[in-house]
Amino acid sequence: MIKALRRATFRGADYSLMALAALMVTMGAANAFTAPAAGDLGYDIYDIVVNQGVKGPLGFVGGVAAFLFGVSRLFSNIMIGIPTIVAAVCLIKADSILQTFGMLI
Repeated sequence: MIKALRRATFRGADYSLMALAALMVTMGAANAFTAPAAGDLGYDIYDIVVNQGVKGPLGFVGGVAAFLFGVSRLFSNIMIGIPTIVAAVCLIKADSILQTFGMLI
């Protein structure tokens, strides 16, 4: 029994090492997204959507409203309440989350 378990463990480790090697071979470089500077392509759209919308009063009010909705649903239906609270926190901190995500270039 122990020999069969040891053999299965080594087989799983072999597959894990092969998968890790395949990922390392196909892996590209990840760079974090940086906000465009004034005058760059797409700055006007970024300014309206992110700076004035998400980071502005509209995004804050939307995040607080979603958070309060999630808290009110938390007591009646937890499967709706928890994802709504998580989404509200993501909306409030969207600019920080956007810059920490890496994107392949």
